[in-house]
Amino acid sequence: MDIPKHGEKWRTWKGLLKSRGYDPSLTSDKIVTQHTNNDDRVNPTQFKELVTRWFTLKFQTTCAAKRLSRSKMKEPHVTGTKSFARLAHEVATKNDGVYLTRGEMCIITTRTHKDESFVDDKAANVVASLKAIANDSASKPIDSHDFINDEYSKVKGTEKRGYVRLVGRMPAIKSNDDSSTNSHTIHELQSVVNVMMNIIQERIPDANLPTVLSNMNIQVPRVGSSAPSNSLPSNEL
Repeated sequence: MDIPKHGEKWRTWKGLLKSRGYDPSLTSDKIVTQHTNNDDRVNPTQFKELVTRWFTLKFQTTCAAKRLSRSKMKEPHVTGTKSFARLAHEVATKNDGVYLTRGEMCIITTRTHKDESFVDDKAANVVASLKAIANDSASKPIDSHDFINDEYSKVKGTEKRGYVRLVGRMPAIKSNDDSSTNSHTIHELQSVVNVMMNIIQERIPDANLPTVLSNMNIQVPRVGSSAPSNSLPSNEL
């Protein structure tokens, strides 16, 4: 069983029930009765617990905070509950298996209503910029999997840590700090190699380790010296 998908479907189902039946002017018992009478998929006991939670102060406060946050959202998408990945797949199915780039996804499916009007002025400006870049690079095919140099990143900026925008669920983008982390790891490995070299040289004085490692294309410092930055080339780590 795919647990993430199962959880997502469960949340969607509860949201659908709330959109259909929640009415603050009615009592929780009245809402439960209406739903259980009209839809045999609704479990009365479970739905009673759900409706009761809707009327709690904590739930009401959370909903109010989310509504406020949503109202401040710039360029809201208009895809509803349909995921970006599903949209891309549907379009690719109609387009002989050719998937949209992120820029095309933004232009065609996510920021325009069915009547082709934009959700707001900011979205209109973004789409205009995407179209301008697409026209300039019409002779150069855009790699739909290039999330660093594609037209969308040029307009909206590079990705932050987290899922890549407009593609749905996929491996997260690594942090920009990874280079420093890798450098620290390499330095630690260099230090470990140097310590091992010192121990071997002390236990086996006649061991000609520099010559052996030199033949392997590995540079090694003098015994007893601190770990230099070039103890091991990056391709050996």
